[in-house]
Amino acid sequence: MNIKKDFGSRIKELRNKKGITQYQLAEMVAIDPKHMSHIETGRSFPKADLIEKFAAALNVEYTEFFKTEHLQNREYIINKINSILRKASDEDLSIILKLIMCFIN
Repeated sequence: MNIKKDFGSRIKELRNKKGITQYQLAEMVAIDPKHMSHIETGRSFPKADLIEKFAAALNVEYTEFFKTEHLQNREYIINKINSILRKASDEDLSIILKLIMCFIN
């Protein structure tokens, strides 16, 4: 478990649900867009006051950033896998299919 990466992923997920771009959220909380990128990718972790600003901007309780139940939600997992597969090359898809077949069977 990497708290910085988990936090960044959760911020990104909540931001996407609201239809807000990374740049827009950075503006809303008054930080540099590059810093926003570093937070979402887990290269940086925000201080408490910035976490509160994120919560206000995204209209959620700050505790939402630390919840992990969404990672075990079947629908979320399937959507995440589909999102990743859409970006894969044909060759990668073929390999992934073989791995899944071996794993499931």
